[in-house]
Amino acid sequence: MQSQLQELETTYFTLQSQINMLSVACQTQEQRDALSTQYVKARENYWACVNKAFHDDDPQVAKLTDQIHAANQQIAGYVQQAGDIAKIINDVTNVVTLGTQLASMVITV
Repeated sequence: MQSQLQELETTYFTLQSQINMLSVACQTQEQRDALSTQYVKARENYWACVNKAFHDDDPQVAKLTDQIHAANQQIAGYVQQAGDIAKIINDVTNVVTLGTQLASMVITV
């Protein structure tokens, strides 16, 4: 299983490194706003979990981590192709929502 923090980091850093290119690909201000909102949420998810831990034996944590990993791989492929921006924003929203669910499961050590 991938590290939970690593997956949240991958989401955030992928968006961070591609935000300008993706913003240019947006066709409307609504799309740019949606992308920006998801970028901010991805950053918040990542930083909320830095120096914290998860219950690795929790099946929900494992399931969310696996889903985020798969979505991160899919988004990386889209970014390379700069395909349908509406689909990219939808998939980014999905992975960030999963990240928010995962971040809510962080425990204080």
